[in-house]
Parts: sequence; C-alpha cells; structure tokens
Amino acid sequence: MNDVPDPCYSLFETSIGGNPAIVVVNSTLLTFTGRDAFPWHLRVGVHCKLQGANGMPTHEEVEALYRLEEEIAPAIETDQNAIFLARITARGERVLLYRVHDPERANETLQLLISNSDGQREWEYQLEHDLGWILAKPELDLLVPPSHFN
Repeated sequence: MNDVPDPCYSLFETSIGGNPAIVVVNSTLLTFTGRDAFPWHLRVGVHCKLQGANGMPTHEEVEALYRLEEEIAPAIETDQNAIFLARITARGERVLLYRVHDPERANETLQLLISNSDGQREWEYQLEHDLGWILAKPELDLLVPPSHFN
C-alpha cells in the first residue's frame, strides 16, 4: 500500500441541522485510486465536555480534543492501516473519520486505546464495511464545487 497519498487538508465552515460546524477533509482522497484497499469506514465520536455557543467546544476543550486525536491517529494509521478522511466538530461532538484496510487490527488498537484511556473524554467508535465509499461521500462532496460554478 505504498500508493497512499500524503494528506492535504481543506477546511469548511458549514452547518449541520442549523448549528455551526467545522469540517476538515483530506482532499487527496477525492481522486485516490487505491480506494479498494480501504473498504472499511471508521467513525470515532468524542463527546465535548466544555461547550460554548451552539455546541462548539471551548478553547480548553479543543486542546483536550487535539490531545486525544494525537493518541488515536498514529495508533490506527500505523503501517498505513488507516487513512484520515475528515474531522467534524459540531453539536457538542468531535467526529473523526478514517478509511481502514484491516478492520480487525483497527478494532484491536481502538480497544487497547479505550482500555488505557485516562477517561478525560468519553468516546466510541463504529467500523462499517463500505467498499463503495458511500459513507465517505458527504465529506468528499464538500470538495466538489456546485455545478453552477464554472
């Protein structure tokens, strides 16, 4: 799996259900040709403890969320087993999305992280088989300009 592209991030300020949302998407995945090697969709949801207006995390909370991400990301991305897809912050939650090659290895890693967690933030995850990348479509669609723009 040497063809995994280096990530390039695009930031979007949008809304979900009328609430503000910040979405970061790995734009290299829009044209990634090795999708078949990553048929699993991983969603990690983290509950935000400290929230400001409209469910957005406070500055202190953002720091805590980044620390948690810095534990999760390298653990599951080891040996290119997972590729970062997107990070969504909205409605009192931080969601991390990845595409995964080996779900058993990712599950073992995540179970180990949960068991060793310091309990500062509650989080959970879901792994779903998604060969066609349908579950990644909402985030990847943010990268495609509307057809009325030329």
